Amino acid sequence: MGAVICRGAMVVVTVALLAGCGSTTNSGGTSSVTLTGEELQTLPGNQCAVQGNATNVGNLTVNVVITYDALNAIGVVIGSSTASFQIAAFSSFAYGPAKLNNLTQPSSTAFSNGVSWAGISSFKRTSFDVSA
Repeated sequence: MGAVICRGAMVVVTVALLAGCGSTTNSGGTSSVTLTGEELQTLPGNQCAVQGNATNVGNLTVNVVITYDALNAIGVVIGSSTASFQIAAFSSFAYGPAKLNNLTQPSSTAFSNGVSWAGISSFKRTSFDVSA
């Protein structure tokens, strides 16, 4: 999947788990995760992380790992962040630095390198992995 660059607009991406595509199915059906509302959230110390909503419309509990790059005004990568969480079947999860994941850790980390909110012009999703 190519990178998605976000500049404050809602981004919707769906990843379907289908047989034969390096993914998982079971006899009850498939899992599909949709991401919406990806945006930056300010953290203490003038840092930030990405928050958003993930919806699982399938009948499997899935693990989701998303990575993001922060870009400066000329498009250079200045930091990275990871969101990692689990979503039960037929449910939604609002991920972000203030929301704990199934491992009781923040479900989205602050951008690396101590990148401040003011230094980020945009961000892009660099990976979106779903596994059962």
